[in-house]
Amino acid sequence: MRVSMLFAGLAMLTGTALAGKVRLIIDTDMLNFDDDPMAIGEANIWQNWGQVELIGVMSCINSRYVPPAIDAIDTFFGHPDIPTAVQKPVDNLTTWPDYPEYGDYLTGLTLNFTEDVRDGAKTPDPVAAYRFLLSTSADNSITIAAIGFYDNLFLLMHSGPDAISPLTGAELLATKVKELVVQANEVGFSYNTGSHNPAFAQAVLNWWPGRLTFASDDVGENTRIGHRITTELNTTTNPLGYALRTNIGYNQSHYVWDAVAVYYAVCGLDDVFHWKYERGGRVTLNASAIAAWQSANATGYGLQNSIQFAMPNTTFADRLEDMLMWEPKQPVPTNRTWCNKY
Repeated sequence: MRVSMLFAGLAMLTGTALAGKVRLIIDTDMLNFDDDPMAIGEANIWQNWGQVELIGVMSCINSRYVPPAIDAIDTFFGHPDIPTAVQKPVDNLTTWPDYPEYGDYLTGLTLNFTEDVRDGAKTPDPVAAYRFLLSTSADNSITIAAIGFYDNLFLLMHSGPDAISPLTGAELLATKVKELVVQANEVGFSYNTGSHNPAFAQAVLNWWPGRLTFASDDVGENTRIGHRITTELNTTTNPLGYALRTNIGYNQSHYVWDAVAVYYAVCGLDDVFHWKYERGGRVTLNASAIAAWQSANATGYGLQNSIQFAMPNTTFADRLEDMLMWEPKQPVPTNRTWCNKY
């Protein structure tokens, strides 16, 4: 979206919330793994299908190419004014150096698809964007899908009162956020918590006072899609088709880590998942962000839990890929029996 219109766009979004519908902020480490564009595309499709309001997408890394790439996906699906923000100072990174086997899709999304951000340096600070979105929202109304690292949430949590809100960041998170959904493991090591600033993940998750749901590697890493997306979608017009074909190649598949988290964030358990722990519990991370789980006792319930598949993962994979094949010119499948609340 045009940066000069950002806070006007935020105000418009916060003023048009529909009762009961999930209001979602995505916090992504999108660079050159395909589950991030899948998740952002999925959220846009859910918005077109009437299930969610995607009110912001934050980047927890510093690449100048991430916000225009996000905007290219949002714009394709008819949502060019969804705010996006990236950490500063920006850099020119387009791929993770440790994963050269995955191709660069950020440059192509920025240069070859319709978007009007152009350079992430022109976007706001994520903490300011978060503070505005939260402060202008009703209490207990926001779901955050943290599908990347924890820099933005850590810095937000430690932010003080300012011209945007008299509340601290911790107070805003505690009062405005209904649920935090994270792509991470509630037991052991996780890439998103332990590979980048683990102290940030430790601080955020050990402090989190409300509902917290883990979409673990058990569901995301054992499920792959992409064969139809990389062979049937037009890579010159559809940003998801382009991103996956460029990243993994023709007729290939990729893990659905982040897309699982967004599915739950929008639809809840639906017919797809069930709780891993009957009464919930609480996670604790050590200094290396290694997670330990403590289940709630027999007389109480915890506000934290982890999801597991209630259906074959291949059934879910087929559903998700079918969904990601949808384009705005096509009719909305209003007669579906799953995730159709509104």
